Amino acid sequence: MSHDERVTHPDQHDAADATDSVGSDIPQPAQAENEDQRDQPGRTGQAGQAEQTEKPDTEPSREERRRRRLRRSAAAGTFVLVVVLIVAVFTVPVNAVIEAPGPTWNVLDNGSSSDQDVLKVSGTETYPTEGALRMTTVSVSGCPGYPVTTADLIGAWFSADKRIVDRNEVCPQDQSAEQVEETGKAQMTASQDSAVIAALIETGMAGAMHLTVTEVTEQQTSTEIQAEDVLETITPEGGQTTTITSFSQLRELMTTIPEGTRVTLGVRRGEQQVAAALTTVAPQEGTTGSLLGLSLKISVDSPVEATFGLSDVGGPSAGMMFALGVVDEITPGSLTGGKDISGTGTINMDGQVGPIGGIQQKMAGARNSGSRFFLAPASNCDEVKDHEPEGMQVFAVSTLHEAVAATEAIASGNTSGLATCSAQ
Repeated sequence: MSHDERVTHPDQHDAADATDSVGSDIPQPAQAENEDQRDQPGRTGQAGQAEQTEKPDTEPSREERRRRRLRRSAAAGTFVLVVVLIVAVFTVPVNAVIEAPGPTWNVLDNGSSSDQDVLKVSGTETYPTEGALRMTTVSVSGCPGYPVTTADLIGAWFSADKRIVDRNEVCPQDQSAEQVEETGKAQMTASQDSAVIAALIETGMAGAMHLTVTEVTEQQTSTEIQAEDVLETITPEGGQTTTITSFSQLRELMTTIPEGTRVTLGVRRGEQQVAAALTTVAPQEGTTGSLLGLSLKISVDSPVEATFGLSDVGGPSAGMMFALGVVDEITPGSLTGGKDISGTGTINMDGQVGPIGGIQQKMAGARNSGSRFFLAPASNCDEVKDHEPEGMQVFAVSTLHEAVAATEAIASGNTSGLATCSAQ
């Protein structure tokens, strides 16, 4: 019994005594007896009932206190775990790549809306341009230097414009950030070179083509061929000599020469004509014929030179749009008719347009930039179909010549004869 409970009872006794002194008929001995009864434990008098009514909860047992401590510890541990998981979701990198719509650049921009010319042509007469020919890009997160977290993946999963891809498809894990960047820049430079040559051929401004050896690959064991040799003729063992006039001609010829064939190359080495022999090597998987096992630089006789001002963009996918830009610059009239046209696609020197990655993200980026027309590689149609942005017309092209024709049709407002991915 607590001390407060003990204080309550004398007050009750005083009240009873006051009543007795005024007019109580109860004898005093009986009162003393009642008091004795109230003080005895286990008795059930009136005071005992008061004790039962006012008695508070008893102190928890040792086992109950232990259980409470365990529950508090478990709650605290759960809270800490949740906090750690939340922090990890937002900070710990994961091994994945997210592709999202990137910025676009108008290759016809002469510096009026940016601090650099995207394309500058010299060496020949150029003509005013209008409208836009936009190269499109994909913003990539998850490569070295640009980590993504689980929170990023969750956001990408619920975004219609983003895509989660295997990292090795974009930036292999065995490559450093510097290697990835160098590869992208090399691809961009090669696409620009191919775009210029393709544009010159398309406009009839290309002269003779030259194929110069830049490197002997590891697959080729011949020591007779050297860097800087210019290929002029090729003679398979037991076959006829062919004069090399273009890269496409050489490529077509090599599809007819089996792997392991001994060939003699007629090359120009400085001012001398030299014969160099080698054995052809295996072609790329899925192709026929063989390869020379040489890295070649292709150039054409032309006074036209083109420079590109984009230094922070990598990859080969802007080739077609670069070529269209060159064509527009060196031919009279406006190719676009003032329309805003976006597109993408690799290009080789023959003007063949090839597939690219992230086509859906590039179409979304074009939509965000205000383009209503988009030129897509026909080989990407399976990814384009049913994913065209609302309000945008997407046309399929396979060559630079088709891309020029499609751009002219868009400019004229008559696109009824153009190929679309939906029709394929």
